[in-house]
Amino acid sequence: MQLGRRTETLVFLTVLLVYLVLGSLFAVKTPIWQVPDEPAHYNYIRYIAENGALPVLVEGDFPAEWLSVLKMFKFEGMSIDRVKYESHQPPLYYLLGTPVYLLATALRLQPPLVLRFMSLIIGAVALWFGYRLVRSIFPDEPLLALGTAAFAATLPMHLTMAIGINNDVLAELLLAIVVGQVVLTGSETWSYKRACLLGILLALALLTKLQAYVAVVIILAALLWDYAAARKAPGSLPFTRSLKLGLVIFGVALLAVLPWLIRNASVYGITDILAQQRQAEVASSQLATLTYIKQVGLRAYAVAFATTTFKSFWGQFGWMGVVLHPRFYLAALLLTGLAGTGFAVWIVRALRHTISASALTWRGIFLLAVWTLATLAGFLWYNTHFVQFQGRYLFPAIVPIGLAFTLGTRELFRGRQVGPLLAVGLVVVLLLIDGLVRKNLKVFSIVMSAAVIPLLLIGKQIEKRVPGLMLAGIYLMMSVYSLYCLFAYIVPELTF
Repeated sequence: MQLGRRTETLVFLTVLLVYLVLGSLFAVKTPIWQVPDEPAHYNYIRYIAENGALPVLVEGDFPAEWLSVLKMFKFEGMSIDRVKYESHQPPLYYLLGTPVYLLATALRLQPPLVLRFMSLIIGAVALWFGYRLVRSIFPDEPLLALGTAAFAATLPMHLTMAIGINNDVLAELLLAIVVGQVVLTGSETWSYKRACLLGILLALALLTKLQAYVAVVIILAALLWDYAAARKAPGSLPFTRSLKLGLVIFGVALLAVLPWLIRNASVYGITDILAQQRQAEVASSQLATLTYIKQVGLRAYAVAFATTTFKSFWGQFGWMGVVLHPRFYLAALLLTGLAGTGFAVWIVRALRHTISASALTWRGIFLLAVWTLATLAGFLWYNTHFVQFQGRYLFPAIVPIGLAFTLGTRELFRGRQVGPLLAVGLVVVLLLIDGLVRKNLKVFSIVMSAAVIPLLLIGKQIEKRVPGLMLAGIYLMMSVYSLYCLFAYIVPELTF
């Protein structure tokens, strides 16, 4: 669907305003230190401000018992000085936060709150670059870019992390910029100047958060795609040129990151230049994956992994201690399942070539898929070492996830509805059978699931008349859902 430029700009500004309003409320109302790992990130900034140097991660920086006490008493009037287990992180976010901390201190403001608003502003910029990225991949479908931005702007757990004192949102911003540059650099427009710029951007991402390694994978995937395209269209990007471009990109990035790596080698040893061994030693009191599997068994582990990851993607607040009523997760599960079904239908249509798209669009879709899979692989790898069932670790890929959600949801109301309707009907039947067998009918779950059927049918008629209205309604509901999470759960449960 084509929108007028003025209308599209107005809609995006509305999405941005919603994000800033919701984010400001989350920043002000969420009690200080009640965003995961916030004290440790704050202490990193404070150390730089007070000592003019980067901190060093040492034994005792992860005081597990003291941290449990802090959580128990909701940090009220208690010192966080010993909580310093993020001291191994790449320094860029903390270097940006240092002058903000010093200014807030000089003006006698609350440095933690001011730093939260710094993160919020970075998140607003990330929304813009994510929107522009999707817009460049789907130039004729502005609703997809707007929907992607709206998903990130209204998802309650993402809002929680976006206002926290942490390097997550800066990593999201830089990943969106890197991928945006890669998408704009088509197989025929690669140049050494662009490669140098990409190398600098890659270095900034790597100096922000180690999870930004996915940018390396995306760049390699783009070069591989363009080389493969060159074999079909000689002259585009031959192997030797793609190799030279790769060497320039990664060479520039390495040169920019080298001072930090040399510093780490001098502090943690030449075999631990990313401080991962030191971090594992310091945080050794965390529950190890193999230990947990031995305790509960592989099946229980898999169930806990899936359910907790899902819940904490949509909303499990504080330090994973504030869990919503099961009905909210049921609603999120239904919405996710429907969007996933719609996205699967869209993928089938794409594979059957019933969707018209340019070569640049297919290239962009491929890169977004690589982005998602690389992020998921990192999340799974981390969980092979420690029990970290936290959906927020998927947020570095919030752009492709938001796009998939938007595509899937739109497909529900535009494409054939036989598959989604059968899926919902099957869920209702299974719930009825389970209730009858267990003699415990879950009436609310059955009614909520059944209500989806008329919603889909009516929604399709609405979408025919006003394209995009159903998407807007879903994101409006997510905004209300975020507000409810804040005022019904976060504030009362986390305030001392």
